[in-house]
Amino acid sequence: MQWRRCIFIIISSFIYCEFIGDFVKIAPCHWPLLDEAEDLHAMIIADTHLLGPLKGHWLDKLYREWHMRRAFQAAILLHKPDVIFVLGDLFDEGDMVDHVEFSEYVRRFNSHFHASVPVISAVGNHDVGFHYKMHPYFIDRFREQFNNTGVEMYTIHDNHFILINSMAMENDACVFCANAVKELQNVAGKLNCLKRPEACEDLHTLQKHKKYSRPIILQHFPTYRNSDVSCREHDSPIIEEYREKWEVLSKNSTDWLGKILHPRLAFAGHSHNYCFSINRWGIEEYTVASFSWRNKINPSFLMVSLKPESHKVYKCQMLEQQTVYTLYAITSILCAFLIAWGLLKWIYSLFGKSKGDIKIQ
Repeated sequence: MQWRRCIFIIISSFIYCEFIGDFVKIAPCHWPLLDEAEDLHAMIIADTHLLGPLKGHWLDKLYREWHMRRAFQAAILLHKPDVIFVLGDLFDEGDMVDHVEFSEYVRRFNSHFHASVPVISAVGNHDVGFHYKMHPYFIDRFREQFNNTGVEMYTIHDNHFILINSMAMENDACVFCANAVKELQNVAGKLNCLKRPEACEDLHTLQKHKKYSRPIILQHFPTYRNSDVSCREHDSPIIEEYREKWEVLSKNSTDWLGKILHPRLAFAGHSHNYCFSINRWGIEEYTVASFSWRNKINPSFLMVSLKPESHKVYKCQMLEQQTVYTLYAITSILCAFLIAWGLLKWIYSLFGKSKGDIKIQ
C-alpha cells in the first residue's frame, strides 16, 4: 500500500512542478488599470539566453528552457497581451554559431515563444556581439529572421515604440553606429512630422503613425547609471556598479538619445535583475529581469498598460527554481519515509508471526 501512496505523491508532485506550477504562480498577476478603457497591454521579457551547442549541459538546456516555455505560454493564455517585446539576448551564443546552428537557434526560439500576437525582438550583445565584435554577417542573419537590428519604430494603438541596437550607440563613426545615427535622425523627423502635421509633407508617416505622442524606448542596455543605488526598486542581491558601453549606455549616448527623441518611458534588459529608476532624462526606466532560471533565481517579466499619454507597470513574478527543487526534495523525503515505514511494518509482521509459531509449538 505504501508504494502506491508514494507513486501517487511522485506523480502529483511532477504534474504540479512541470505543468501546473507556472500557471498557479502567474495566475494572480494582472494588468494595471489606467483611467480609461481599451488600454494597450504589452508583455515585456528580456534575456532568455537560449543555450547553444558550445556551452552548458544538455539537461540544463532542456529543463530550464522547458520552464521558460511553460511560463511564457501560461502568461499569454492567462493574460492575453496585445503585443510582446523581447529586449535582447534571445540567444546565449548567437555571436559564436554558424549559419546552420543559428537556424536551429531560431527554430527553438520560435517554438518556445510562439504567440498569436506580435512578438517583437530587440537585438542584444549575445545575439550579434558587443560593439567591437559586431559583423555584417551577424547583423544580417538576425535581421533576416527578426526584421530588426538597428533602429525601428512601431506604432500600436497610437503608442510609438522605438527599438534601438544598444551596441551601435557608441557614436564613434563606425559603420553600424553611423547608420544608427541616421536611422535615429529619421525617426526623430517622423516624430516631428507627427507633432506638426500641418507643416509635414511626409504623407506616408502621417498615414502609418497617425498622431504624435512621446515615444517609448526599448533596447538591451539600460541608459547610463553608475550603479543600482539609483534604483527606487530592485531585486539584485547586491548593489551592482556599471561600466559605460558594457553594462549601460555611455553618458554622451544617453544624453543624445534623450535630446533627439524626447521619450516618455524606457525599458531595457542586460543586467538580469529588475530595477525601477528615474533616469537622466527624468523619466521612468525599467530594467527587466532575465526570463531564465539560468540567470536569475527569481525571474520575472513586466505587464504594461499603455495609453498615448499614460502608463502603468506591474512586475509579475515567475515560478522559482528553488520552489521546484524544494517540492521534489520534500517528495523524496516523504516517499523514503513511507517506504521505510512500510518496510518496518512488514518486518514487524514477519517477526510477530514467527513468534506466534514458536508459542504454538
